[in-house]
Amino acid sequence: MVAYDGTEFHGWQSQPGQRTVQDVLETALGILLEEPVRVRAAGRTDAGCHARGQVVSFTTASRLPAAAFAPAARRVLPRDVRVVTAEDVADGFDARRSAIARRYAYRLLDAPDLLLERSAWWPGSRTNARGLDDAVRPLEGDHDCAAFASQGGTPVRTVCRVHRAAWRRWEAGLMLDLIADHFLYRMVRTIVGTALAFMDLPGPASAMAAVLASRDRARAGRTVPPCGLCLEEVFYPAPRSA
Repeated sequence: MVAYDGTEFHGWQSQPGQRTVQDVLETALGILLEEPVRVRAAGRTDAGCHARGQVVSFTTASRLPAAAFAPAARRVLPRDVRVVTAEDVADGFDARRSAIARRYAYRLLDAPDLLLERSAWWPGSRTNARGLDDAVRPLEGDHDCAAFASQGGTPVRTVCRVHRAAWRRWEAGLMLDLIADHFLYRMVRTIVGTALAFMDLPGPASAMAAVLASRDRARAGRTVPPCGLCLEEVFYPAPRSA
């Protein structure tokens, strides 16, 4: 599992002339393992977005044991990327294709905070916790989420199974907790922007449901900044018992 502060990165995916998490990680692993390494990630986070529970898979001929891998990797990685844990996996495992769900969080601040603004966003005014939570409730279940997708991402099916959509408190504000089988390009950040636009309406839930049913991006809210978004966890099928 890999964590990173995405502030100084141009996203996860390798791009010529840009500092990306993939390139930094592959370079460090190549030094550590003394062989070229290509990695696969569970989620391709955008520029400025963070990860606490990114899962990465790769193959290697090295005999370095999994238990020694994380501490060894920390010695060759920059301070804004860390290998948290490492383990051997079964043949055929792919961090991206084997995943069955991902959990993202978006953190809002109650007030400006210099020390937290790298990982959370101050929307400019106090938020309505009840209205925000009501607004995202219609998202749970199987829905076509095209209204929350920005152009420019890799084409994927727009029907998503959302297992959880709820706001809760964290130490400095409110956090959207969102779990789905897959996510569309900038989907979480657009959901947050839409919830903020609807939170003070008489019926936030009905307004969100109408946008969801419309499949029209023009009816959703703005896409909020990337600093508040974090990939928290990736889920995989439970191992089969012997």
